[in-house]
Parts: sequence; C-alpha cells; structure tokens
Amino acid sequence: MIIWAPFSYAQLSYLLTPLLPQKLERHPKAEKSVKGSVGAPMPGKVVGIRVKEKEVVKKGSPLVVLSAMKMETNVSAPIDGTVSKISVKLNQTLEAGDLLVDIEPLS
Repeated sequence: MIIWAPFSYAQLSYLLTPLLPQKLERHPKAEKSVKGSVGAPMPGKVVGIRVKEKEVVKKGSPLVVLSAMKMETNVSAPIDGTVSKISVKLNQTLEAGDLLVDIEPLS
C-alpha cells in the first residue's frame, strides 16, 4: 500500500517548528519537609492571590485561590510567619505540588 503525502518530513518540521513551544518551563515544586513551603493541593489555575510579599500571616490565613473544574479552593497558611516569596501569577496553570508561596516562620 502506498500512501501519498503532500509534504516530506523535513518540510513538515520546518512548517511546524514556529508553532511549537520554544522553551518548556518547569514550575518549582514545594518542599514537603519545609513547613513554610506551600504547594498546590491539586492541578488548577490561579484565580486569586490574597497576600503580598513581606506580609505577616497567621496560620489559616488565605494565601492563594485555585480554580479547578469550576470549583475554587482557598490555600491557607500552614504556619504563622512572613511571606518571603510568591511564586505564582494570576491565571497561571499549575500542577499538584507546584510551589505557591514561601513563608518564613516567626521567631
């Protein structure tokens, strides 16, 4: 059986290369051994950021709002501390375990 193709493999790869992502970015993962490293509990999209860097938060304070399958989930601070880094942006798509926020514990 002979299959006719209008383009060769080289022509197709030349045509499709601009359409492919040029750089794959991996989002850092939360470190489970560090209490202030807050990760995404599930895959989803960031629809709200409730804190700013250098803000003091208490345990249970809302940090980030994630949306997955039309349901919103508030991610709360696991400890009292100061937000040292926010690793997400609005409308960013995340996988489970991706780092959201780093919190430095209060002394």
